[in-house]
Amino acid sequence: MQKLKHPIFLNSFAFYLVNLSDYFISLILLPFLARTILVEGIGIMGLASILGAVCVLIMEYGFSLSATREIAVKDKKKKLIVSKVYSAKLLLTIPCIIICSFSAFFLPVFQKHSLIVFFTLTSSILSGFTPLWYFQGIQKVLPFAILKISLRALTTIPVFFFVKSINDIWLVFFLQTISSLAICLISLSWILKKVKINFISGNELIKSFNESWNTFSLSIIPPFCSMILLFWLSTKLSIESIGLLNSADRIFKALISIFGPLGQAIYPFLISQLSSNKAKAISQTKKIFYFYIILGMTMSAFTIVFSDRFIEFYLGKSFLESSIILKILALSIPIIKISHILGRQWMLSIKLDKIVNRLIILSSTLLLIITHLSFERYQILSFPISLFLSELFLLIFYFLYLQNKKIGFWNKMAETNI
Repeated sequence: MQKLKHPIFLNSFAFYLVNLSDYFISLILLPFLARTILVEGIGIMGLASILGAVCVLIMEYGFSLSATREIAVKDKKKKLIVSKVYSAKLLLTIPCIIICSFSAFFLPVFQKHSLIVFFTLTSSILSGFTPLWYFQGIQKVLPFAILKISLRALTTIPVFFFVKSINDIWLVFFLQTISSLAICLISLSWILKKVKINFISGNELIKSFNESWNTFSLSIIPPFCSMILLFWLSTKLSIESIGLLNSADRIFKALISIFGPLGQAIYPFLISQLSSNKAKAISQTKKIFYFYIILGMTMSAFTIVFSDRFIEFYLGKSFLESSIILKILALSIPIIKISHILGRQWMLSIKLDKIVNRLIILSSTLLLIITHLSFERYQILSFPISLFLSELFLLIFYFLYLQNKKIGFWNKMAETNI
């Protein structure tokens, strides 16, 4: 019973609830929307979703790691930390507005649906101001998670009653914006009762940006490159093809998200173990590594085998062409998760942030290049094929670097070299 009350267990459970509101509620909606706004509407939603994801990450600017760490270890400086974060976030709304404005003006799909871009921007900014990082730092994520999943579920219900065709697609984004507003205001009110926010000096603000740059670049590069690719593909393919790609990608990301909360709980545990008992940290990493391999390969195999029947049942026959996309994406699941252990878990834990950043930039560049070169031949399949190859290259880069330096957790000399 005591283990169930442990902060790691409670926070892992809370993160699963947060992921539930982010991915699985959207998966509950997906079969309904597939039959109302059809393939075209799902395509528009996919482009708006990646735009929103990039804006949210810009608003976060790595504070989910850096500010969380500071809050956890500097209890007496909460006022300064919170003030730094929110002063920075006010400035970060500017690049979000610029990116969304360019998207609305230059992307043909968004020229017809500018209201969707407005709601996407508004919802992203509100999500950026939502202080999940603060609750992570004080290790009280569960109340926030309950708030988020409750409000997301509440604002999802009207979709089933009012969205009848693609002309009603704006309602989906409007209701999401309403839930983001409520979550932001309520959660902000919780911390404002305990912490007063003040504006800070320019020097403090610059310092705050510099401190979070590595974590920001690490998180923003892959989705930013994916956004560029999807926007480019939308000018080459029909919006229906983008809809097929998006429907497969949503299922794929939901599968990947199953690992997320586990990784968020493992990372701080691994750091603490490395500082006190390197041998135990290496042993634990090996166990996690093997667990990720087994789980990743099992999920990949099940997805490939049952993809056709699942897509037909879940989305309908009009989405059957997305099955091959999902199968190719599923091949990437074990590769991505093994890569995650080597890079974002192990290498970040031993303070190789810059190396991980460079390798992710290289991998993302390869994604862009391979998609462009393979598009003529593979068309819609060029994206999942390129993702598989770029993730495979990233995994190989991680392995070769760690092996060359003799600091991989599998190396006998790792304990003395790290």
